[in-house]
Amino acid sequence: MSLSRLRPTSGRKLPAIRTPDRTHPNVLEHLEEYRKLVSSSPESATSLIKAASSLTSLPRPIYSGRVSAGQSRFPSPAQDYEQEELDLNKHLITNPPATFFYRVGNSYDSMIDVGILPDALLIVDRSITPKSSHIVLAEVDKELVVKRLYKWKGIIELRSENRERNYPPITFKEGEELIVFGVVTFNVNALK
Repeated sequence: MSLSRLRPTSGRKLPAIRTPDRTHPNVLEHLEEYRKLVSSSPESATSLIKAASSLTSLPRPIYSGRVSAGQSRFPSPAQDYEQEELDLNKHLITNPPATFFYRVGNSYDSMIDVGILPDALLIVDRSITPKSSHIVLAEVDKELVVKRLYKWKGIIELRSENRERNYPPITFKEGEELIVFGVVTFNVNALK
């Protein structure tokens, strides 16, 4: 089966995307949610993507043998046939209705010391109560930011994790409102 994608603003057709027949309903559901998001708020469509409400298993093969790093050993020939399946939904999403994805900006470097690199994909859970030391997605001056939450003796701050740049913390004073959209549970970076 083949699905065509259209960029919301360009109108030009992109190459077809081929998906297995069993994933067709899930892909269509995701595209419909994306279309609704784009039509209601085009600027937010590139940064916030909600997880599917009904996750179906999408198992991927995983090699179950051990991989040695730094040693050259000869593996058992039988290991070529050992294969298990890994469903990332089971490992990365605990509460689908409260989970969404956030794409970090390509110039965002304030959290690189904890592995959140520019253009990373974050998995954010809104059902988790934010606590001190959690990495959160919050709104500051009408902009979404990813920071570490710090609370102690009435002090509330959002702190960066970049020793090289040493960004100052964002401190909230009495009467100021901090809007936390959710707690970051996982971070996915592309290898370059």
